[in-house]
Amino acid sequence: MKIGIITEDVCSLPEKMIKNFGIEIVKTKLYFPEWEKFPEKNLYQLMAETKATPKTSAPPPGDYLKAYKKILEKFEKALVITTSSKLSACFNSAFQAREIFEEPEKVFIFDSHQAVAGQGLLVLKAVELVREEREINEIFEILEKLKKKIKLFGFLRTTYWGEKIGRISKKMAFAFNALRILGVYPYFGIKEGRIGFSGFNFWTYDEFEAIFNQLKHQAKKGKIRVGINYTDNVDIALRLKERLEKDLKAEVLFVSMVPPIVGANSGPGTLITACYNIE
Repeated sequence: MKIGIITEDVCSLPEKMIKNFGIEIVKTKLYFPEWEKFPEKNLYQLMAETKATPKTSAPPPGDYLKAYKKILEKFEKALVITTSSKLSACFNSAFQAREIFEEPEKVFIFDSHQAVAGQGLLVLKAVELVREEREINEIFEILEKLKKKIKLFGFLRTTYWGEKIGRISKKMAFAFNALRILGVYPYFGIKEGRIGFSGFNFWTYDEFEAIFNQLKHQAKKGKIRVGINYTDNVDIALRLKERLEKDLKAEVLFVSMVPPIVGANSGPGTLITACYNIE
């Protein structure tokens, strides 16, 4: 293969999959002293217990430079699939690193306009295209079309964490809680690279049924490929995978934990899925 793939840990792909496909991961930054004090506990358990908010940041350009050098020792070109430039500074850091890299013509940066499971699905599609020995221009064209088709559904247990760091306004939080009381389950998504509340589920109070119904609606348009992210609710994620495969005959490509940099903003109880229809 001539092309190596680089992305951030925000893509949420399982470690085994990353290793098997030879994907180079650039790690985002998380600062949470409470985690250092109690390393035996997971991030979401500590957030729930302490109500403390971790601090997060995108990788600096230097981390991308290291990734470029490493991947180009094995491949002729590097395809960098970044988290949405409208959500994170990852794209800017990757771009700055290419500007000072000694062989910038070998580095190709793609803005996913996605994150978490949606970004993961794009990375897996890129792996598939690279294995088919597609040229870089063709890969870009296919990914550009696909990123607009990916649907992401995220369900929050509470708006507490989003409010605390300023991602969710008090007005939005009030609306979210009022709707929940009325039996309406709001969900967030990503549109044109930006995150926000994008719809409402009127059928159930239950998060499992709410998210299944959204995927069921997408499956009416054709077979779907799915990625699932969980926080402290792995049982729900695995149950969702089983039902999607059984009832909708969906291809569930991965089930993985929400990346810490995302979970620090959404909080415990978050469940995220992304999907697209197979043509």
